[in-house]
Formats: sequence, C-alpha cells, structure tokens
Amino acid sequence: MEEVLVPLAIRMVVTAVVVIAATAMAERVSPFYASLIGAFPTSAGPAYVMLALKEDAAFVAASAVASMASLAAVAPFISVVVWLAPRSSVFVTVGGGFLTWALFALPISLVPWTPMTAVLINVIAYPACFWLTRNLGKIPAQQTRKPAQWFELPLRAFVVGLFVAVVVTASNALGPVATGLGAVFPIVFLSLTAILHIRMGGEATAATMHSALRVVSGMTLALLVLHYGVVWWGEAIGLSLALAASILWAIIMIVVKTKQTNAHLNRSVP
Repeated sequence: MEEVLVPLAIRMVVTAVVVIAATAMAERVSPFYASLIGAFPTSAGPAYVMLALKEDAAFVAASAVASMASLAAVAPFISVVVWLAPRSSVFVTVGGGFLTWALFALPISLVPWTPMTAVLINVIAYPACFWLTRNLGKIPAQQTRKPAQWFELPLRAFVVGLFVAVVVTASNALGPVATGLGAVFPIVFLSLTAILHIRMGGEATAATMHSALRVVSGMTLALLVLHYGVVWWGEAIGLSLALAASILWAIIMIVVKTKQTNAHLNRSVP
C-alpha cells in the first residue's frame, strides 16, 4: 500500500503546486511564462522517477517510447482548447479537450512504436497544430479576473490533487501497458485550463495554451533522450539527461520569446 500511496501523494502535491504557480504567473506576468511552467515535465518527471525506483531500465526505456508517441495526442488536445476557450464555457472547453485527447490517444496506444516512428508522429502532429492555431490564441488587450477569495488557494490544491489521484489510480490499475500513456496524460493542462478559464476567462486561457503548444513540443526531445540515456547508461543518468534536455528547451524558448518581443518593440518604435 505504501508503494502506491507515496508516489501518488508526491504527484498530487507537485501537480497542485505547479498549477497554482502557473495560474499566479498568468495572472501577474504573461501567458508565455505560465505555459512554460505548465509545459515543463512536472507530472511526467515524478512519474518516471518513481517508475525507475520500481522497474528495470528496459521497462523505463520502453515506457519512454510509449510516452513519446502518446505526446502526439497532446497537440490536438491543446489546439481544441485554444479554439474552444474564447467561445465556450469552462465545462465545454475542458470536456472537448479531454475527448479530443482520448480520440487520438486510444489508437496511438494500440500501435507498437519504435523511437524513430514515435518521433515521426510528433514531427507531423505539432507542426500541423502550429499551422491550425496560427491565427488563434491572441493575448487579450485587457485581462479581467474575478476577485480572489480566501478559500481559493486550498481549494485549487485539493481539486487538482484529487484529479491527479483519480487519474493515476486508474492508470496504475491498467497495468504496465498504460504506463507510458499515463505518464504524459495532460493532467496539468486540464487543471490549468479549468482554473484559468474560471479566474481569467477564455481569451487568457487560449493565449496561455497557445504558448504551451509550442513549449510542450520539446518534451519529444526529452523523452527521446530519456529512452536512449536509460538504454546506454542506466536509469539515473538517463533521467538526469532528460531533465537537462527539458531545461535546455525551456531556455531556448525563453531566448526565442525575448527576441520576438524585442523585434516587436523595435517595429513599434517610430
């Protein structure tokens, strides 16, 4: 029982903290940095650390390939959220996003993927979704938010943690075949979508998720590094290299965003 409850509690706490931090960042700074926090592998990371403590390197490497392929289902999920958020209620947005993820994740989970075919499906999925959402997710000129109540912070943590508990418990019950799929299940994005929609409205939600689509595509690299790192050098080094790849991708995204912002400011100066 302890082997199940401890990893579950860790993922609940980590996910809740990340979603709360990303929400606060979106409210106070910008959708981009909120998406950067949300897209960092805060859910998949603890899942793979716990997995490495229980399973051998071959199991972890195989799960990383399954996660990499399943990551392709996250791209249409985010795209649908970006489209629905400014036009629909929070329930329709979250529900529509989840159904889209399930529609793509189910057939993906039935295919025997290799590292290269898993990379290929992401190379197809993400550029296609970049193009489909190219005119969506504009940052609203004025962001309105509901006044925060004293109970919101503990309520957010409880709701997100409960959501993680349900999903992770179901994933564990399905067995090792679903491990890779469950590790990249978009728990953080679903929770972040719901909270941002309630707190800041659909336009701000769409802007955050639009940025998240670009940021999360880099998890393909991290999972590929994890797979080969574990195969070649073992679990500890593989996990460390995957973390380094995630940090490197985040730095690249920040540099690109900074250059884009500076270029926009330069064009705005008469």
